[in-house]
Amino acid sequence: MSLVDTPVAAIEVDRLVRDLVERLAARLVDVVELTDDDRRQQLRLGALLEDELAALNGDRLRQGRAPLDDATQHELRTRVVAELTGSGPLERFLADPDVEEIDVNSHRSTWVTYADGRKVDVGALWGSAAELTAFQKRLARRMSQTGERRLDTSSPMATFQTPDGARVVMVLGGEGEHGISTHPRLAIRRFRVRHEGLVGLADRGLFPHEIVPQLRAMVRCGFTMLISGPPGAGKTTLLTELLGEVSPRERIVTVEKHLLELRLEDDPRHPDAPALYTRQPNAEGVGEVTTRDLVELTRRLNPDRVVVGELVEDEALDMLDVASMCARGSLATIHAHAPEIVLSRLAYYVSKSNTNLPEFAVWHLIAQTVDLVVHIDLVRNTDDDSAPVRRVTSIVEVGGLGEAGGVATTEVWGLDGRGQLVQRAPLSTRHLRRLELAGVPTGLFAMTTGRPW
Repeated sequence: MSLVDTPVAAIEVDRLVRDLVERLAARLVDVVELTDDDRRQQLRLGALLEDELAALNGDRLRQGRAPLDDATQHELRTRVVAELTGSGPLERFLADPDVEEIDVNSHRSTWVTYADGRKVDVGALWGSAAELTAFQKRLARRMSQTGERRLDTSSPMATFQTPDGARVVMVLGGEGEHGISTHPRLAIRRFRVRHEGLVGLADRGLFPHEIVPQLRAMVRCGFTMLISGPPGAGKTTLLTELLGEVSPRERIVTVEKHLLELRLEDDPRHPDAPALYTRQPNAEGVGEVTTRDLVELTRRLNPDRVVVGELVEDEALDMLDVASMCARGSLATIHAHAPEIVLSRLAYYVSKSNTNLPEFAVWHLIAQTVDLVVHIDLVRNTDDDSAPVRRVTSIVEVGGLGEAGGVATTEVWGLDGRGQLVQRAPLSTRHLRRLELAGVPTGLFAMTTGRPW
């Protein structure tokens, strides 16, 4: 009897992929954890996969069925390797440079957000919650060195960074997993490094072109600047491009919590930019390295500037401490939905990290250290469902201690009634003097009230 080589139904291919992944995972165990000898291990995986395909075709022949056709075998190889050494059904989205975020809410629902703001539900990518959980655990075993390495009952959350810099957060959940959510979940955030400069950001509408020389001058002069805004507003992107204006002769040491988002070492504009990141304690509770430890270390690394990435809690006090130490100031990002709450949030973080500091000392430290707050908003059109637009909507100058406590501030640039960024006030004499001493022409910051940029 002749066996006809017929195409295999998609549902059977899905089942074959699951079966092959399970069998190979059981045979490989830790072999799929790619190390320095990853080429050898990939070759071993390939050999084992060919063994499994040969056995599968042998079983089909004994059952009187045709062996798998070449196209099906190629698809099986691609999908199984992606599951075991790559990103499985997420691979095609991670291969798209325009994808910024991937949010897996369950095996039935995954949302993909693109650089232009589009958000698409791509539906079910796994056949069951158990399959998604197995994928999570395989991925956790291959996590990079910058994060946690476990995802199980005792550690139901995992955060790590992929070699290309993406942040991956996994949550254990679903029936029988003793997790912390109703479904297994996964969130990926990609930090797209364009190296396009401030002019490139202006081209994309983040701020007017006319303000680029002012921003460039303030960074090069060494102003300490906070970049504020809601999640996804582009704070890290702006911070990176502001740092791109720093002279390549300056030594910039970056200190980040767990993950390396700034990646200045990979930026050709910064030939001398060593990166440091914190480390969590191991399973025995030892070996932790905190932001404070790293900030203390930077004092002995001869920095011109120290940049403490994102201010969440304890990092706030560390950033203020190190910024006051460096002659060239510092830059950092902080979450805030409005510019007027940024300094209060900063003060709150500082107070939490050191409850022995009196309120006056907290405000004094902020007033003497921070020069400017640059706020980015996600501007949404309430009339339709179009993607929000990222825009700088306010630049606030910190002018020292306020008369009634707190910190005195002035909005130097803000939006007018038409939603245009305009100059509202001149810079203070103190900051203008610093710019003049740095060789910046005073006319660059000449004030014309209400002038649209």
